Amino acid sequence: MIRQPTPMAVLYAWHRAALAGEAPPIHEGMPEAGWYRCRLTKGGPWVPVEIRVERVICPDSGELLEPERLVAICDGDRRDPARLWTYLTPISRAEHADLLRRRDLIPSMAATLAPVSTSTLHTMRPR
Repeated sequence: MIRQPTPMAVLYAWHRAALAGEAPPIHEGMPEAGWYRCRLTKGGPWVPVEIRVERVICPDSGELLEPERLVAICDGDRRDPARLWTYLTPISRAEHADLLRRRDLIPSMAATLAPVSTSTLHTMRPR
């Protein structure tokens, strides 16, 4: 039996549908690949989250050598995507990149476990 990698179009179909406003169903414990944001504490800044597939592919046959698995990169740390899933808001890849830049430019955005005043964030937008 040939174990082919899941096509990227299939992996990111849920995320594309969510960004298109289609409201695809959210099933607890069943995360979907894509770019998201969440807050790690009430009143804290938005934190970038990427859910991606990790897989080992044979360079000769193109077959999967191990099962595909999803991993979440939340604020730079690897996390279990199933535990974060119901707290995530889908965003575009560009918005995800913007959150990463803001974290580097605005000190209060890097303090992800502390509440932040949104009024100060509006005046400190990176260019």
